[in-house]
Amino acid sequence: MRERYRYDGSFEGYLCALSRSLSEGAESPEFLRETSPERGLFREPAVDVETDRDRADAFHVQFSAAVSASAFRTLCYAFACEQEEIERLLWEYVRLGIETGRRLTSMLADTRVNTVNRLARRVATEAHRYKGFVRFREVEEGFLYATIEPKAHIIRFLAPHFARRVGDRPWILHDLRRSCAAAYDGKTWRLLLPITLTEPPRLSAAERECADLWQRYFRRLAIESRSNPKLQLNRVPLRCRRHLLEFDES
Repeated sequence: MRERYRYDGSFEGYLCALSRSLSEGAESPEFLRETSPERGLFREPAVDVETDRDRADAFHVQFSAAVSASAFRTLCYAFACEQEEIERLLWEYVRLGIETGRRLTSMLADTRVNTVNRLARRVATEAHRYKGFVRFREVEEGFLYATIEPKAHIIRFLAPHFARRVGDRPWILHDLRRSCAAAYDGKTWRLLLPITLTEPPRLSAAERECADLWQRYFRRLAIESRSNPKLQLNRVPLRCRRHLLEFDES
């Protein structure tokens, strides 16, 4: 019998499902998100695993102590890639870590370790790039608002960065692709799931004036003789430009 665990799709929920599968000695578990369709008429029913922040935190502490904080960070980044069957791959990575301890991060010849590392690096690179691509704009309600559509689910890596950088200004960072957001009240940030807006917030008068000045500065700053669209496209992908004030032609 293949054990099946259904969780809410969050990283904390996955850690709870992962922890339960390990405590129950599951040999070949299958992990399902709440939105995952059921396949097959005669398969064992999935066990619904409740997301328990304390249990997720306990797994974090235990795994970091037994293997390393670096390995847990790799686990966190790799999960955000949203690749199909990523839960199964990470279960194998974690079980290998429990067996090998601190040697896990140096086992680069192992296919499982190599694959997880590669996926984690891809997500980390995406998160690092977006730290320079987010453009907060002041809306009429007084808070700052920005939109993104990254390839990976990186909002949990961006939120702490901007919480430190922006100061005490409240803001909302909205991932349109996943209908989720990170909200900061000037002191702490939290994830909002799901969030859907019928229309984007209206910009404040001061923001509209500032945006006009910035766009004019951006155009005047460019040296026409040194224009290099190919390099610019490499540095600033098209998928990011619709959220950048510099390229907003509306």
